[in-house]
Amino acid sequence: MIFFARSPTPKLAKLYILFSVILAAALQFFVPARPASGSVYLKESPELLMFTIHVPMALGEQAKVIFPDGESVDVGKVRAVPAKSRYPGFTASKYGIGGQVIATAANAHHIQVSVENGEGRTISLIPSETFVAASGMGTSFVVEGVGGAGLWGKYAPFVSSPVYILNQVGVPVLFNSMELFKYAKALEIRVYRPSDEIDYIEIENREGGLAWYHDEKGDHQFAVVESGVTGTGRFEGSLYQSRGRVRANHPGVICVSTTDKFDIGGFQIIPLTHTYSKEMQKTRRMKQYIVLRGVDFEDLTGHEPFFRGFIRPGDSEGDLGRAGSVVCMIGGQWGELPLVSGLTENSLAEIEAFRIFLR
Repeated sequence: MIFFARSPTPKLAKLYILFSVILAAALQFFVPARPASGSVYLKESPELLMFTIHVPMALGEQAKVIFPDGESVDVGKVRAVPAKSRYPGFTASKYGIGGQVIATAANAHHIQVSVENGEGRTISLIPSETFVAASGMGTSFVVEGVGGAGLWGKYAPFVSSPVYILNQVGVPVLFNSMELFKYAKALEIRVYRPSDEIDYIEIENREGGLAWYHDEKGDHQFAVVESGVTGTGRFEGSLYQSRGRVRANHPGVICVSTTDKFDIGGFQIIPLTHTYSKEMQKTRRMKQYIVLRGVDFEDLTGHEPFFRGFIRPGDSEGDLGRAGSVVCMIGGQWGELPLVSGLTENSLAEIEAFRIFLR
């Protein structure tokens, strides 16, 4: 603690302010965060850092992806910054944690600011050419780009990626209050690879089917299929994703595209608990959804590896890596998903299983 016996000189006051800033910066890295009751913030491990998304608060400045070695790539100029937050956010945002990415998609990313009275408060990061209903007017960073590529493709974050505000002196502060915007010069999202290396997730497409993940130690069951999928729906974000790739992931959904880019069609995988949300109850009887429950009926919403931490949208163009791709089994053989657009009831009825690759 520093005390002044009399009014400090301007020079001494400046030194005190500088000391305070340095101390605040140090505390960000050496004092553990205090999460809300029942929540756990991602433990940040520098050796797992893939890249950092840096979005300035100033219009016309370049958003960048910065790699651990200091190299960076420009990913588009900032065209708009949020004037406010969205409250309440989309339904499943209530399952999130303040200061983290709550949804990652080919057409938009949503950031959880806080959870208040059982509802999520969010802002969004969207490309200048996109369609997205969940962001809301004036609540988004808009960066030059097209959905399915760049920040919404190979540089997309995971659900649970930590989000920081850089204040005017460059100190990162966990973004869990809109008050921080008053002092912000940039927003940063740190994207870490998962500490557990899971190769793929597999789901049997039938009632009572099993769902498991596969790693170097073998298969690990984590869910049971409450109901399988037989049809496709008009999920608008699939307009920006290619066939057989993950379009979106958040605590209550995985959306998969069954169309080529710039066409609309796909299906969704959701946890049973989320179907009890008021606007999701109809999904329990719809053909466009796979519904999963825990093996012992535990809640899967917002939990790894399916609805948090491991899945992000695959790149829709350029070097199409395996991560984020989805294949299916028909007649005992693995192959590409059928090419299906629009609203259908039975176009996927022959599919016996799905496999989603995570790396």
